[in-house]
Amino acid sequence: AHGLLRQITVGISQVMTRLSYREDLEMENLVTNTVNVLSDEELDIVAVEEFKEDPAKISADVAALQEWIKECAHLANIRQDTQFLRIFHRGCDYNLDTTKTKLDLFYSVRANLPAWFADWDPELENVKRIFNAGIYLPLRGFDKEGRYVILVRQRYADPATMATDDCYKAFLMLFAIALEGNRQAYTRGYVMISDQEGVTTSHAMMMTPGVMKKHTVVFQDAYPMENKILIKNSRLFMLNMPSLIEKFFNMFLSYLDDQYKTMIKILPKGDYEALKAELGEDILPVEYGGKNGSVEDIKDFWKEEITKHADYLKKQPTYKTNESLRPGKPKTSSDLFGSCNIM
Repeated sequence: AHGLLRQITVGISQVMTRLSYREDLEMENLVTNTVNVLSDEELDIVAVEEFKEDPAKISADVAALQEWIKECAHLANIRQDTQFLRIFHRGCDYNLDTTKTKLDLFYSVRANLPAWFADWDPELENVKRIFNAGIYLPLRGFDKEGRYVILVRQRYADPATMATDDCYKAFLMLFAIALEGNRQAYTRGYVMISDQEGVTTSHAMMMTPGVMKKHTVVFQDAYPMENKILIKNSRLFMLNMPSLIEKFFNMFLSYLDDQYKTMIKILPKGDYEALKAELGEDILPVEYGGKNGSVEDIKDFWKEEITKHADYLKKQPTYKTNESLRPGKPKTSSDLFGSCNIM
């Protein structure tokens, strides 16, 4: 009888914990995903059982972060909503000091890199051209492990008509609407498929050392990806890499921290079976041996989503530090990115 009573008590406790977790995590999904979607209940279970999250502790941490932000005049214009801070804190492996440092950097790069983060208007011709090319395509869902999947096809970036900075801006705009409210991505991790077919030295030359420095600061130093579970679950699959690109790829690797190098997996050229085995066919486009519609369908889907969420996108550049109010010396683009040309 005592054993049964204990089981009932534990069960009630777990349900209450999950309800408490949900209360603070009502996030608006901007984009509807359709493949291998986990329910809120399933994500709650993962948060508590796999990440060992204690909602009461995390609520206290988030409240402490919100209080800290209020005390920092230069952070007055950053996002402070509970949902965003919870997710950011998870990405920083629940370390308050790390979260504070990353939050500050996350928004100071936005203030100091206008070529990537200012003027997020999807009607601008230079970014519209990139969206229309279908270089960056989130696949409207998750792989068989529940991870969010993004396909990148570099060969469609035309060095003659597309600036590298505009390519990054377009990617970040897409990434923002794809991840807003996307609890599953922040819980199960990410997969990026980098299809290198048709990539030439002209494409590789778009990634100058100055661009690589900016890339590293934005996506490695400032992005909340310190959580060991998320790192372990996430992957970057390199597909169809031409031999002449390998030296540029090795340069890219030299910028990465060792913990992120473990995420990279190079697949044999044209081996879509290996990709299917890793991700499952439900998430892959038909051109990659899957059942998730054609690449053209997915491209059209995102062109519509970008237009639909224009107001959201235009608002994002307002979230940044005010360096004139930073205590001591303001952070400048040279401080963050070195002497490379930032504009």
